[in-house]
Amino acid sequence: MAQIHYHIERPGPRSRYALAHALGTMAGWEAVEVPDLDQFRALEGPKLQYGTHPEEGAFHVAPHGLLEQSGIAPSEPSMGFVRGIPVLFPVATGQLHFDPFAGSFYLLSRQEEYGPIQRDDHGRPLTSALHAARNGYLDRPVVDEWTILLADAWRAFDPRVPELRRTYAQTATLDADNGAMYLGRPLWRSVGGGIRDMLNGKPRRVLDRAAVVLGRSPDPYAVHEAFLNLAVHYGDQGIINFVVAKKGAHVHAIDGRDPSKSRVLALAGERAGVGLHPGYASSDEPAQLELEKQRLEAVLGKPVVRSRQHFLRMRLPETYTRLAQAGIREEHSMGLADRAGFRAGTCTPFPFFDLAANAQTALTVYPFAVMDSALCYKLKLSPEEAIAEACRMADAVRRVKGRFISVWHERFLSGYGDEHGWEVVAKAVLAYARP
Repeated sequence: MAQIHYHIERPGPRSRYALAHALGTMAGWEAVEVPDLDQFRALEGPKLQYGTHPEEGAFHVAPHGLLEQSGIAPSEPSMGFVRGIPVLFPVATGQLHFDPFAGSFYLLSRQEEYGPIQRDDHGRPLTSALHAARNGYLDRPVVDEWTILLADAWRAFDPRVPELRRTYAQTATLDADNGAMYLGRPLWRSVGGGIRDMLNGKPRRVLDRAAVVLGRSPDPYAVHEAFLNLAVHYGDQGIINFVVAKKGAHVHAIDGRDPSKSRVLALAGERAGVGLHPGYASSDEPAQLELEKQRLEAVLGKPVVRSRQHFLRMRLPETYTRLAQAGIREEHSMGLADRAGFRAGTCTPFPFFDLAANAQTALTVYPFAVMDSALCYKLKLSPEEAIAEACRMADAVRRVKGRFISVWHERFLSGYGDEHGWEVVAKAVLAYARP
């Protein structure tokens, strides 16, 4: 692995996190911090100086000052453009004329979500209130673009700077909100559902329900194996997140002990990355998360280290702190419920930095770029329009050689009922986004 060295003039937890991630994880280099300035000066090879005073032979990035702070003070980043790319925290000195490390930290730490930001009925930050939405860069993985911009400028300064080691990849994820549409329901619920369908003018569903319950037809939501086939064929191992919370106003999943749900769990355990889909109330009831995780692990017979919040409902840093304490290591909620785009400004997984504790955590955040329910229910797109929008996001990720993560649901993969026509969307998008 290519090695580079850097020196931070005024090091602290935030600057060390930002530079290690940008120059290590993002760039793919072996990035070595050299705290001793005399030792740094004596080194040969590519060097970067992050501070107010330039060092001879080192690429100079001038700090804005954000990374020297330690609190959670509200901040409204200033904007600029460098080579047509929107940037945060312009500075008058340095060789980039903006601070990519401060900008990256602001977006990755989700600093704006700690403050008094406007929220929707589910407690989620309003997308329209996000800095990226208000300033027109929500559909760009700018953190990744800044890494490329930094590498290009540094290489122009020092031709010995290695090429970035980034590889485009795709991960398809499925939230199993139901497990089945008709199976796994008590008799009284099946009868009640049939009556409701008749009253709503949907007699065909009554016949479908009967055929499924009697074993004459597959359940419309039995899409899990087909999804995994698509995920593996067009990308890497798929991920299925399961709801095991008790039923409630926003939880409709069948019991994990039901034979139909057990079959799906067994299939996922063998072929997929399995994740927890914590119930709606888990972000308000700390003990609930641990109970649900234990319940899913008992069914699977192995630890669960992945998670995505139901309804993307979370509070920072509390939810992430509880997830990490419960043993979750991969968190997949960082995305938008009503648009396509990059909530944290990136398409590269990143370690979560807890602003309250002022420390990096063991939790890695996997940001997604597009979700079927947002395309359909919020943006009101047709299946054809949804494919075009999702492919546009895949193009944005491919340009920076990031990881295109998409979110799908059983109802859309089935194309059943109100979601008729959507059964073609996932395959078309995953095929287009294939590495």
